[in-house]
Amino acid sequence: MAVGSTEVTAPSALSDQAIQAIESRLMALQRSQAEQDLPVPLPTNDFWNLISQLTQSIEIEMDECIRKEGWGAKIQLLQKRQNNIRWAIGSITQHRLNAFVRHANMRTLLSQGNSSDIAEPNWDQHAPSERAFYEGACRLIEKFQKEIDWEQMRNGIGESTVTPNSIQGIAPLTEFIASEDADRTTIEEMDEQIPPPDVHLDEGWEDENQYGHEVTQENQSAKIDDDCLMIRFIKDVEQPVIDFDGNEVQPLVGDVFTFPDIVAKAMIKMGYAENTSI
Repeated sequence: MAVGSTEVTAPSALSDQAIQAIESRLMALQRSQAEQDLPVPLPTNDFWNLISQLTQSIEIEMDECIRKEGWGAKIQLLQKRQNNIRWAIGSITQHRLNAFVRHANMRTLLSQGNSSDIAEPNWDQHAPSERAFYEGACRLIEKFQKEIDWEQMRNGIGESTVTPNSIQGIAPLTEFIASEDADRTTIEEMDEQIPPPDVHLDEGWEDENQYGHEVTQENQSAKIDDDCLMIRFIKDVEQPVIDFDGNEVQPLVGDVFTFPDIVAKAMIKMGYAENTSI
């Protein structure tokens, strides 16, 4: 049964069928939101108003039952039902607020100066109070960024104001050119006069140098793999995003891109992509 705020004007006006419908929606939303890292759409925009009416209706029913029948089995069932409803409300609130803060973090901290990198929630599917909370979280994150000088730490201080002439005690490299040429000529003349030795020191080093180069490449590859993730898109992305190399891309179905680990996992969570390593 579809239940909307226009169908009820007061808690006492809720029918048993309406109460069951609202309670069923509450439990379904609790299960779906607990499994998601980002906020899921509400069943209706006035969802929280309906939940408030639901809790008040349960309390009214309990008062009437106590007044008419006293404490008994029915009151115990109503209390258990009330506790389940309150637990579901607390669980939804905790998971949804965490989800909105997580989305605000992604949109504010990872947008690289362009808030369109990560789409804003569709507010037609969420409550006005949740939008106010989300926008407040974004403002607090931006304030935090300014206080810790986030842009400088992430992008650097810009062009250096230090000129070569201001560095004292270091001679320009051009002054060493003539001296190096003279030294090189002397060394070449000495090499011509000295016969070549029977044993060369560089023998046996080639394999070790090659091994060291391979280890360096493996370390660099491991470092990149820890910071990024390659994903394949299973849904078109309406707005451009920034990949791991800092390029602006607009993925389509079937495209494979490498993104920072947290952005890639968010794309997978939102159902836009899948992990290519799976």
